[in-house]
Amino acid sequence: MMKKTMLIFVLLSVGLLSAQTKFTEFKIGIHNPAGAKSGFWGGLSFGRAVDNNIAVSTSIDIYRSSYTKETTIHKVEITPGVYENEKVVGLEQSTTLIPLFFNIQYQGPMSRFINLRITAGLGYEFLWNSFQNYNTKEDVTNFYSAFGWHAGAGIAYELSKASDVFAQITYHSGAPSRARGKTEEGLPTHKEIDMSGLGLRLGIRIYNFGF
Repeated sequence: MMKKTMLIFVLLSVGLLSAQTKFTEFKIGIHNPAGAKSGFWGGLSFGRAVDNNIAVSTSIDIYRSSYTKETTIHKVEITPGVYENEKVVGLEQSTTLIPLFFNIQYQGPMSRFINLRITAGLGYEFLWNSFQNYNTKEDVTNFYSAFGWHAGAGIAYELSKASDVFAQITYHSGAPSRARGKTEEGLPTHKEIDMSGLGLRLGIRIYNFGF
């Protein structure tokens, strides 16, 4: 499944070369999934304009969240009004999601310099969840994967003929899974992490730059 997904992603990327004006987008933001903590979202998209309003692109993004449990075991005033804390780390956890998507985008004028921006995408995503408990000596990393999609709306502001900046509210839907099995009764089971949720993306699109 993974090899077929990567092949489809590569073929769609190659197909973009037949379209018109090329562009590259750089994105940063936050994502608030249902099954994990809010975290950083960053991404890179390579696309081509189909006409004045419609564009297609392929994107690779990354979501990252982490958590560290610390306990203060000693506090001392090292200089007047300045305190030094000694802390012990009990556990560390991190979650990393990498979606590979094919996207369709619409940008249409709202005013002279501001465009309405609507995006929809479909693809495959990979997730790693790592957990290390220093008290129990437990150190585990689990891998998950599944199809996903996203949709978003926002505005783009024309900085120049060569670039736009944009802000967009996005809904991402996906529940990467692993460990398929069966219950004692023979019913199929799997384990998943629900990564669906709202997010904010800020970015810049640069025209005539990229593949």
